Amino acid sequence: MPEAFGRLDTDLQLREKILPLCRLKKGEIWEDPLSGHRVGVLDATRRQDVEQIFSKEKTALSVQDPPYNVAVGNENTENLFKMNLSEYMDFSQKWIENNLVVLGKNASLYVWLGADQKEHFQPLPDFMIMMRQFSELVSRSFITMRNQRGYGTQKNWMAVRQECLYYTKGNAYFDVNAEYTDIPKISGGTHFFK
Repeated sequence: MPEAFGRLDTDLQLREKILPLCRLKKGEIWEDPLSGHRVGVLDATRRQDVEQIFSKEKTALSVQDPPYNVAVGNENTENLFKMNLSEYMDFSQKWIENNLVVLGKNASLYVWLGADQKEHFQPLPDFMIMMRQFSELVSRSFITMRNQRGYGTQKNWMAVRQECLYYTKGNAYFDVNAEYTDIPKISGGTHFFK
């Protein structure tokens, strides 16, 4: 079944209709006057961009979801692209280094990353090896997601998995008594509960 909307980077008519509605342009930051949260259209590989959005503040939690380095819909564009592994690792090195600049003394880092079964599960293995060079980070957990497109879909399986890597810096707080959300698992019409 085709997607309800086209891709903004390939559907120029849709892009032209939506762009006037976008409040932020590249390089701009918006700050919520009530909570102080900031949203920016910035480049995480540029240290000055990362420092600009954080100002002098540090964070105790960083959740990152970089591009998975897969061609989406068999198309490469400026915004959804696949590069060679060496270039991707250079890109990853830069944004991780910049992330460390804004992580507090005691912080958690979660990284969602793709693992392409058709490409020896890259970029996940090389990313994990790269992360070993950051001695201030300790690997804590490897959380895996099923490789499916759309929750509950029995057809249309993708060859790309979603993985979450969990690292800590210093003595990060983790609430082991947090509420667990029990999401039903569906397979062939049968419901499985943990």
